[in-house]
Amino acid sequence: MTRRLGIAIVGMVIAALGLAGIGTLALAAVGDREAAEEDLIEQSEALSALLSELTFAAPSDTDGGTVRERLRDVARTISVEGIGIVVLPRAGGAPIGELPIGLVADDLDLEAIREGETISGAKGDLIWAASSSTNRAGVPQLLVLTRDRDLLLLPAFRWWAIASLITVGLAIALTLRLSKRLTAPIRDAAVTASRIAGGDLTARAAPSSRAGEEVEQLIESVNAMAANLDRSRALERQFLLSVSHDLRTPLTSIRGYGEALADGAVDDPVRVGAVIEGEAKRLERLVGDLLLLARLEGTGFEYHVAAVALGPLVDAAAVGLRHEAEHRGVSITVRTPDEPALIVADPDRYSQIIGNLVGNALRFADETVLVTVWSADNRIHLSVADDGPGIDEADLPHVFERLYVAQNNPEIKESGSGLGLAIVRELTEGMGGAVVARRSSFGGAEFVVSFPPAP
Repeated sequence: MTRRLGIAIVGMVIAALGLAGIGTLALAAVGDREAAEEDLIEQSEALSALLSELTFAAPSDTDGGTVRERLRDVARTISVEGIGIVVLPRAGGAPIGELPIGLVADDLDLEAIREGETISGAKGDLIWAASSSTNRAGVPQLLVLTRDRDLLLLPAFRWWAIASLITVGLAIALTLRLSKRLTAPIRDAAVTASRIAGGDLTARAAPSSRAGEEVEQLIESVNAMAANLDRSRALERQFLLSVSHDLRTPLTSIRGYGEALADGAVDDPVRVGAVIEGEAKRLERLVGDLLLLARLEGTGFEYHVAAVALGPLVDAAAVGLRHEAEHRGVSITVRTPDEPALIVADPDRYSQIIGNLVGNALRFADETVLVTVWSADNRIHLSVADDGPGIDEADLPHVFERLYVAQNNPEIKESGSGLGLAIVRELTEGMGGAVVARRSSFGGAEFVVSFPPAP
């Protein structure tokens, strides 16, 4: 990754330098041509003014030849590559004399020159300027100056090449340092992830605030994943221990009473049979909860939803649990609105939600379990609250996990399967609702199930 990152950064720098250099050299070439033309125009006009003081009829004159020699000396002085003097016939014919090498008469706008204009242009690598004057003899004469154009702008190109080499060198040095700084935390996170995959759930990646926000988020995510996996493993171990205990206790009781019956050491077989039946039902409930939870967490579980009125459903569930409540010395109070509270849910599964919540409340309540249905915030809510010891704040986010053991474990009247609240959450979320746990208004625990109203 370090090599690829370095190649990418250096490549981008080189590409940017190339594009900038090409653009700069192109603009410089245009500017150089314009500056050269303006310089040649000024020089040609100055020399034309000088020629207007001289008299020769044609370039073949001795005086004219001397003038050309002097002008060539001047050309070398003013850094022009070519210079030419020709006579412009008055009748408009072709100029008489030699133009600088590389130019012909057709390259010049003679009509504009005869009108006294100074013209300039470029032909290939040659830049030229031409101006006219009239000598003392009244003969029109034309002065043409030329200069070779530097297409590559060698001085500018040389400085650009030097600057580019320095920039690329700095880019390589900074890239090596930056890539090591960025990739070191990523390599550390990769090593940590490999250790986690190998089973070392205590591995953690060292935080690095210098690596950037994204890398810091990656490290935090890896560490959070490791912490969650470690916690999940602990919960799984706890789950297996709890299920083993819940299975072993009734099995031990059934086995003991069965052996007593087989040995004929039981005075009241009816009472023993009732105990065995109760323990068998307890096992049946536990196995049923485990199977239901496994089906809920799978993908093949189906809900038969319909529009359900919560009032009658809650009343029916409460009636079915009143005998158990009376046996425990707890009263169940139900409060439902006068108008129908309709939701879309599976009536059997929603009844199971109510039964699990009320059954859980009966195990902790001192005297009262309150079941309430109301509408608020465009939702239909079901609340089951008790006046028991309540739930510690640290345990509230985890009460719906399978067989979670609270840090502040309250005293309960009878142990259950430990799966009831997990089943409540799975059933509620599976039908499109939400469930939360909180402290009730009279000190105990309260569970609120919320569904959108039926359309």
